[in-house]
Amino acid sequence: MPRLWRARCRLLLTALGVLGVLQALLAIMVSLSVATTLEGNRALVGLLLATTLGLGVAQWIQKVVAEDLGQHYVHEVRRELVGAALVPGNATSLGVTVTRASNDLTAVRNWVTLGIVSIATGVPLIATVLAALFVHDFRTGIAVAVPLLMCVSVLPVVARWTLIRARELRKKRGRMAARIADSVMAGELLHATGAIDRELNAVTRESDRVVIAAVRRSWATGFSRALMAMAASLGTVSIVISGHLEVSEVAGIMMLLGVLATPVAELGRVVEYRQNYKAATRILIPLLQKGSEFKHSQQKLPGLQATEGIPGVYVKGISALPGERIYLHGSADATRKWVASLSAMEEGADAIVNGQRLSQLPLKQRRALIGIASAHHHLSRGSVSRLVGLRVPDATEEEIEQALEQVGLNNTGKQRLKNGGQPWSTSQINKLKIASATLRTPPLLVIEGITPENLHNYPGVIISTVQENPSKTWRQVNI
Repeated sequence: MPRLWRARCRLLLTALGVLGVLQALLAIMVSLSVATTLEGNRALVGLLLATTLGLGVAQWIQKVVAEDLGQHYVHEVRRELVGAALVPGNATSLGVTVTRASNDLTAVRNWVTLGIVSIATGVPLIATVLAALFVHDFRTGIAVAVPLLMCVSVLPVVARWTLIRARELRKKRGRMAARIADSVMAGELLHATGAIDRELNAVTRESDRVVIAAVRRSWATGFSRALMAMAASLGTVSIVISGHLEVSEVAGIMMLLGVLATPVAELGRVVEYRQNYKAATRILIPLLQKGSEFKHSQQKLPGLQATEGIPGVYVKGISALPGERIYLHGSADATRKWVASLSAMEEGADAIVNGQRLSQLPLKQRRALIGIASAHHHLSRGSVSRLVGLRVPDATEEEIEQALEQVGLNNTGKQRLKNGGQPWSTSQINKLKIASATLRTPPLLVIEGITPENLHNYPGVIISTVQENPSKTWRQVNI
């Protein structure tokens, strides 16, 4: 996980600590003002109102800073998480990925925004108030501190219990999310086979398991919250039972205890947030590490090399010169595996294009030498111009328009697509993929499951799993 104590987050955490101390000092001033006012001195009424208002404003600012901290941190984690999900070879279910990007990141956000913030502001506040109580009367300090310490000592045991229940719930949620995603993706098949009710029953069973796991977790989280709420109440009860305070002192001390009650009760919730965070990071950390390793491996690649090699390509045993057309003949599974391994540059799938070994090039350099248009590739959402220019991010509007015109998609650049290319037809989507793959005419063009139309004059090598028309200009290669 990214470090929290750095850059802007460090400033926000420092601000939260200062706000905690400020709230404690304001609470002490309120307590003293109340005691003085009850003794008949009305001159401090203005100060009492001002400090009370200041306490509210400080808590308001605390919430804003806490949200800023949590969102800033989660924004960074979310980017790394999505990047890791896009690493070649990742086979994680769509539903599980969405769950990680929502539930797991929510757990991370809650820990930062509500857990760490409660510690950063609550601990200084509690320490300052307890110090003030001991200074006022050590008996008052002991009456509040002893029950508080007793309850805090039980928290480690409750934390382990909470972690077990949180991990159990996350596993059940992940399975349910995967089931729902698979069911939605298979909607047409389920409708055709009349199996909708049967699939809904399967989803219901997964949902029931989530309900049971959530209720079981609530026993642990509820106990930790109740324990710390009881600690705050026991402090008040202890002072009342001891009976050592004067009547004029009671109001001021009770005011301090009222301020103290909120951060003490929050400590019980901190346990819940922390264990939910640990359960989430057990899943997130390995995935983020995989994404980080892939990023570092890309940075270590040597990149483009000076070469005087003959223009042409050599791909998995296939040699071709510019302008050649290769018909890749084989079963659907074989051709899919061939293209997928080339796209991911898996071991044994190396290719040499114009003297450059693709496996030695980072993605940003590799994409200039190879374009792939596959019927199996799912479109992301966005404008047509953005989708065409994904492979060449610095392409001009004129270049994109020209690529679209070459495939017959004139004046469509500003139209927005979603859900895999909706509302376009399959034919239009395939043309868009070819426009993207041919942008700036890469030396190697690979086409899978799409008829290579309007590419007669393409200057580079074309390897296709489909022939436009059986012709002597296409050389067949069996795989």
